Amino acid sequence: MTDIKTFFKKWGEGIQKITPLQQSKINLFGNVLVVIGVLIGLYATFTSKTWWLFTVLCGSLMLTSIGLLANYQKYVVLKRIEMQTEVQEVNTMEAKNEER
Repeated sequence: MTDIKTFFKKWGEGIQKITPLQQSKINLFGNVLVVIGVLIGLYATFTSKTWWLFTVLCGSLMLTSIGLLANYQKYVVLKRIEMQTEVQEVNTMEAKNEER
């Protein structure tokens, strides 16, 4: 029982250390999987002529695609911010080394 408590304690600590960029990347991957699933569902419902479900999945595809686009834009912005932060840190370290 203590192993389970230890596991969840360490898992919780690890989850808290995830950066926004990592969260965005995970969300982006998840959205891609959902879009693939919806597309497979659209094909299956089209071939089986289940039109009411096909219509629902078309609406779902639109909403999921918009979510995918939003997450992609968020990922790109966070990636740029991280790159700028890294460049800024390198420049700061170089400036400190030049002072010495």
